[in-house]
Amino acid sequence: MLHALSTRKRLLASTLLCGVIAPVMVASPAFAQEDPAAVEEIVVTGSRIARPDLTSSSPVASVGEKELQQSGVVNTENLINTLPQAVPGITSTVNNGSNGTATVSLRGLGSNRTLVLVDGKRQTPTTQAGSVDINLIPPALIKRIEVLSGGGSAVYGSDAIAGVVNFILKDDFEGMEVSAGYQATDKGEAPIYSGSMTFGANFGGDKKGNVVLSLGYNKREALTQGERGGMLSTAWGDNATRTGLVPSGSGSNEPGQVGAFVSGRFVTLPGVANNTANTALFLSNGNVRLYNAATDTYNFAPVNYVQTPQERYSVTSLASYELKPGLTAYAKGNFVSSKVVTQLAPTPIGNRTFRFTLDNNPFLTAAAKTALNSLGSSTAYTIPSSASWTAGTFTDVDSDGDGIYDTVTGVFNRRLSEVGPRVSRFDFSGFQVQLGLKGEIEAINGGFDSYFQYGNTHGSNSLLGDTSLARIQQALLLNAAGTGCLDPSGGCVPINLFGQGNISAGAANFIKTRINSSQDYEQLYAGLVFNGDTSNAFSLPAGPIGFAVGAEYRAEDFAFNPSQDLATGNLTGFNASPPVSGRFDVYEAYAELAVPILKDLPFVKSLDLELAGRISDYTTQPDPVKTYKVAGTWKPIDDVMVRVSYNSAIRAPSIGELYAPQSNGFPTSTDPCSARANPNAQVRQACINSGVAAAQVGVLNANQQTQTLSGGNPNLKPEKGETTTVGVVYTPSFVSGLSFTLDYFKIELKDAIDTFGGGTANLMAVCYGPIVNGNPNSPYCQAINRLGNGSIDYVSSINQNVAARNLEGFDFGVTYRTQLEDIGLPDWGSLAVRSLYTNTWEYTIIPDEISQPIKCADKFGTRCSGAGVNPIPRHKLSTSANWRFKQFGVNLVWNYLDDVIDDAPATRYTVEEIGAKNYFDLSADWDVNDNLAFTGGVKNLTQEAYPILGGNASPSNSGYPAVYDVLGRVFFLNARLRY
Repeated sequence: MLHALSTRKRLLASTLLCGVIAPVMVASPAFAQEDPAAVEEIVVTGSRIARPDLTSSSPVASVGEKELQQSGVVNTENLINTLPQAVPGITSTVNNGSNGTATVSLRGLGSNRTLVLVDGKRQTPTTQAGSVDINLIPPALIKRIEVLSGGGSAVYGSDAIAGVVNFILKDDFEGMEVSAGYQATDKGEAPIYSGSMTFGANFGGDKKGNVVLSLGYNKREALTQGERGGMLSTAWGDNATRTGLVPSGSGSNEPGQVGAFVSGRFVTLPGVANNTANTALFLSNGNVRLYNAATDTYNFAPVNYVQTPQERYSVTSLASYELKPGLTAYAKGNFVSSKVVTQLAPTPIGNRTFRFTLDNNPFLTAAAKTALNSLGSSTAYTIPSSASWTAGTFTDVDSDGDGIYDTVTGVFNRRLSEVGPRVSRFDFSGFQVQLGLKGEIEAINGGFDSYFQYGNTHGSNSLLGDTSLARIQQALLLNAAGTGCLDPSGGCVPINLFGQGNISAGAANFIKTRINSSQDYEQLYAGLVFNGDTSNAFSLPAGPIGFAVGAEYRAEDFAFNPSQDLATGNLTGFNASPPVSGRFDVYEAYAELAVPILKDLPFVKSLDLELAGRISDYTTQPDPVKTYKVAGTWKPIDDVMVRVSYNSAIRAPSIGELYAPQSNGFPTSTDPCSARANPNAQVRQACINSGVAAAQVGVLNANQQTQTLSGGNPNLKPEKGETTTVGVVYTPSFVSGLSFTLDYFKIELKDAIDTFGGGTANLMAVCYGPIVNGNPNSPYCQAINRLGNGSIDYVSSINQNVAARNLEGFDFGVTYRTQLEDIGLPDWGSLAVRSLYTNTWEYTIIPDEISQPIKCADKFGTRCSGAGVNPIPRHKLSTSANWRFKQFGVNLVWNYLDDVIDDAPATRYTVEEIGAKNYFDLSADWDVNDNLAFTGGVKNLTQEAYPILGGNASPSNSGYPAVYDVLGRVFFLNARLRY
């Protein structure tokens, strides 16, 4: 809930809110009268200055309503992600790693560095990171989407370092439109149903008012990897020589295994040399044998979702009314409910430390007790607080003198299949109300726009199928007779972890825990802007100076409230999420100028300069921050325009980055000292230098994910970005409808907020790399906490302003529209072709001053994905060709992704390169009459294969499903009825 403000801040906010209404009174005598001959001026994304054409000093790509219909997409982010400037974030095919939202990331800089607008105004964020859930924008009302790929902070404020995605809604709809859609794979899998109804009407004399009401619904069915079959139904790893994929998976398997916790201890197995890295695999009869990492892993793939199910409802209303000529009131309200479910394999006990009854344990054979007895220690040892469910100092004893310790401590790995799969249900609902007043002011040959907006996104999350660490520990300690729990409180039932299928229904019910959480993100947003030009006062020789000047106030408040087990991390299968709450207020003032320098001279048809600046005063920062923009356009001749832009942008730290307590996660990252990593000589020595016993290096068992503790930092300062673009637009007058654009871009991000070490994979690479070489005094190696058996307990990494990111490349675009008759062909309609190409030759992440830079351009893998970057092909191309004849149209889209190579040169994987991908989508539309239309088509027409990876895959679907199509060929059909 928005908290009380200080007196000074209340006065400032009240002053600004009063300013929203003031123009109605002070400017009303000067409203311009209607002029039928006037040229309509347009505000283009990237500026608040209205201008008579669509030219822009910054590159802007647009996706129109027709493209949305022809693509058959239900989730808008899937279409935006086909633009070469976009790198997919969370989509419908991301399961492990999904938080139930859908996001867009321009240039791969992250969804929190991509500002999302609706009709030029901010959309309320959803998560503590400040990201916007695209699911909460109603697709039925989208008129077009404008994508500004470059800094926009001087115009729009924080978060626009990578650029801006602006959803323009239909605000003048009249009539009724009903649409319905269906899509599924060629096997009938993963169906998606969608429907919408939109009503609009004009009212008042001379159509002064318009009101629009839109209702939307879609339902997306689930598809698991097992149902999809093929290679997706298996978890894959790399063989020992890294020359082939082999069935792999997790060491947290269904039979379960246990290894030593106490340093120097081990399991004793007949015929096996004692080694602290050995672990004992439990057999269903209560006996044990040596665990074999090559054959005893658990295949977690089949129950994971390939497509996450979703159900979404939306209600949106828009209204406007001309109070008098030149003065219009407008309002918008929308409510969206989105329910998304993710599903993972049954909860694992992964490298968790427990004390368990050994002597008098009815679940273990005498041979097993003898084998596990060497885990015990008659010398006192301490279990650290990171294992809070069993922390303390212990000395193992043999009270009856039979040579078997009563209780010992071990490090367990087991898959709790008896409890069932882990299911996470996300329920997001958001509403946003906007009131505004805009009008014309003759004195400035322009007008004003004043607006007030309140938005709230509420989320609830229920986690099913997880278990309580504390209750497992309670159920492992038995009474002296071995017939019940030592502590019978809470209805404790002894648990048999020792063998597949041995956990009783009673024990499973006892250790189960149902987890819930709720979150609310509130945003209060108000602003006032005047725009116009100086033509009524003065003009330069080349024309009047255009300007925009305004002020904004924004308050954002986030609160996350988890249930107790989720907050404390008393869980085996989900990450701990402590409560988070925080707020910030920001007061901003900004101005823009469009200055015509020269006009209608030889080799200077026009030369224009654009200037913009913004000052922002955040309550979370000691000093105001400033951003600015310098840009210009030069047209030497009518056919050519050269454009240059320099933007200084910022991103203020989000509420989560500032205030989140430490919590655990499990990013993809393998212990370099483990058998799975197969360390080379240099890494082996570094492991020994850091304190890992020589006998354990290269034989330690490790999973592909490592527990990592991360959290907020209230001392963070804003990130700073500098964006430079230089481009040319060529529209040859001798070829009607043809245009070319070429834009070079360079983005430099400084003081980037990142976890220490640039992610777990990179932090471990630095510790065991040649620079640090395992130095135990290095903060990189000290961040890696190991258990007594040598395996990693957790890695600690909190937010800091330590990183930098540099991007460089260029965009090239071609559009051509013509009537076939005009190019000498029969009069068979029109042809429209658009091609967008991006060449990103540099994307470098500099985690800190010591780490080696991470090169992500033309790369994929654990180092880049650990820093939140999906694969970045150097060459990306999206080309569409649309032919239309009378009531019929055919549309062909070709999306090309260049090959990428693994980002860790020191580590070899079976799949070191993902080959180039060509995706072809074909659709056709038929306007039966003025009222009825159909669109049908097929996506991934040629069934381009999904790349399956081993140890360098993301945590979801054995690869990178947000980037590469995992569903295969999909058919869709949509129908629209309009009156």
